[in-house]
Amino acid sequence: MRQGLSSSSPGTAVKRTAPALGALAALARLRWQAGSLINPAGTARALERLWFGPPRGTPNGAALRLLDRARADWALVVGHGPSRRVRVYRWGNSGPVVLLAHGWGGHAGQWHAVVDGLLAAGMRVVAFDALSHGASDAGVRGSTQTSVLEMSRSLLATAWHAGPVHAVVAHSLGSAATALAIREGLPARAAVMIGPPADMHAACATMAWNLGIGPRVLARMQRDSEQWLGMPWSAFNVPDVGRARPVPPTLVIHDRHDREVRWEDGAAIAGAWPQAQLLTTEGLGHRRILQDAGVIARIADFIGPAAARPLPGLALPDMALQ
Repeated sequence: MRQGLSSSSPGTAVKRTAPALGALAALARLRWQAGSLINPAGTARALERLWFGPPRGTPNGAALRLLDRARADWALVVGHGPSRRVRVYRWGNSGPVVLLAHGWGGHAGQWHAVVDGLLAAGMRVVAFDALSHGASDAGVRGSTQTSVLEMSRSLLATAWHAGPVHAVVAHSLGSAATALAIREGLPARAAVMIGPPADMHAACATMAWNLGIGPRVLARMQRDSEQWLGMPWSAFNVPDVGRARPVPPTLVIHDRHDREVRWEDGAAIAGAWPQAQLLTTEGLGHRRILQDAGVIARIADFIGPAAARPLPGLALPDMALQ
């Protein structure tokens, strides 16, 4: 979520009305439009910083209590410059391992309700803070910039550190990171995606359009970012992963009225991934869905038999997970 502009004078509280907020949004859009015409290179760089800059989430009381109960250690992301540490949290001592992947600007503590539900179902639970999130190290581009690719590398590092992983449960952009990890060979017998985005290229184009940024500036930003990402934006398409390689049975959970990621994105993923199921909720939105007892029970029911399923296709040997 992007923060709105605000201003105040000492001793004075300013309350924004809806028309005032609308005027600020219109002014911001005008500035982006002008920048696209006057300074397209600078505007492309500004758009890149905006797109790859996650908000900083602050854990609430329930999240902090969950993290205090965890056994915490570190996994290492290697092979992309200096090694970087990913903070890993574990709960439970027996049962299949379920790996939880938070979304953009999220952290491991957001899973407090899900962790308790999975523990009650007899599973071990592992969560992590992706690079440039939570307690983990900064990513390659510093503490204020990261990408879904770096989130996927954080997930893989955690899986190799804490595995073997029987199932992955992911929220929002963590679902796209999970899809990339599966494409790279993550062996999992089941996956759950909650409020998942389908296509990063389309999502970025929508944001650019909302800001009033022209297609040439958007294309320039994406070409420039591909240089350090090391792959084209077309690679960040979740439905395509399911069409191109074997994927595990997957449960997609999406609220019909999700205001952050369209329900149609989840439906597109469920339609493209073989053996995928789509569970549509009503009135839970994008974040409260993680606290819903019915949703958590459905997750546990889906991944509970995961240990008995064969791994999809050719996966890495268990030795790689020790």
